[in-house]
Amino acid sequence: MVAQIFKNRIIAAAGPLPGQLTVENLKRWISLRKGVFIDDFDETVTHLLCTKEQFDKKLPKVRQALKLGKGIHIVHCDWFEYSTVKNKKLPEADYSMRSLVAKENAKKRERARIEKGERNAEKFVNTNRFHLYRDRLNFVYQVDITRDNEFTGEFGQKYSLCLWESNAKPHLYWFTAKFLKQKGSSQPMYHRPSPHEGKWRAEMELFMDFFKKKTGIAWEDRVSLAQTMPSSYFQYEPPSRGKPIGRRLKHDIAYCRKINASIRGLPWPPAEEEERKTESAEDEKATITNSETIDSEKKAESPPESEKVQEADKSTDVIMDCAETKSALATPASSIDEKDLSHAVDEGVAVVPGDVGEMGTSFEFETRESL
Repeated sequence: MVAQIFKNRIIAAAGPLPGQLTVENLKRWISLRKGVFIDDFDETVTHLLCTKEQFDKKLPKVRQALKLGKGIHIVHCDWFEYSTVKNKKLPEADYSMRSLVAKENAKKRERARIEKGERNAEKFVNTNRFHLYRDRLNFVYQVDITRDNEFTGEFGQKYSLCLWESNAKPHLYWFTAKFLKQKGSSQPMYHRPSPHEGKWRAEMELFMDFFKKKTGIAWEDRVSLAQTMPSSYFQYEPPSRGKPIGRRLKHDIAYCRKINASIRGLPWPPAEEEERKTESAEDEKATITNSETIDSEKKAESPPESEKVQEADKSTDVIMDCAETKSALATPASSIDEKDLSHAVDEGVAVVPGDVGEMGTSFEFETRESL
């Protein structure tokens, strides 16, 4: 018995389909399974059958279906054929042309990436086997230094210094530099002093030596002396706004920045930092004010004591006073011992203040590894 697998489905074809999937057969087979086949295309269509070639060429019906969005299934004609053979409607996602194209594009991108890495291996680094080195402070060893050469009129010259780490373990390293003669240049020149990858210390030494040669500044002084050399040298701009600076600085980062500001005649602390501190103080003050306002509002909103309760308290006080008066009147004067009155004294309470603790001060020291 034929199952009603296409019930409430309206199916169209983007164009002529291969094999026995003629218009006549499609109409008969779909109708037999309680579906509807239409020659034209409109918004009522739920499934559009096509081949990969028809989808790639973006035939008119395919373009219309793409315009209408994901509400319409654009499926390979195999979906219809296999569904009828198995007598059940197969999942459209497995035959969706959108998914197939996305997968194909992903494969193309992967192939292009591999080919690019292999081309780079000839004069640079095979990026399929290496990645940029990142230290324990999360600083990526890809450093750009720039220069504007006023004598030659070449502006935006740039070196990109990279320290690469192998994907395979134990890790090996490789220093490279890429040079762009001017801004927007599409023909970089490559510098790779080592013929092959090596140990970290040797390649890191090459990295630091090249940096000093081009900037005139030692790697450990890259923050203290940034932007202080003549324009004939390449200039380095350290990361800012809390981004990682990297290890191996001569001093801690705050002191390095203070030295740099002093050399360059810049205000210290920077105006931006002062603004941030001011904003932080204002926010804290506003928070305290809001908290006090909320507390006062809560007190104002709390209901007053019941008048009945207050009256009850008053009546109780009156009763107690009356009782005490009666008791005093009932006691004869002779029963009061004058000796007891003369020796009666009030007891004092000694108050001993608690010890006051002292606030300790902690100092944080930064340790560095030697090169």
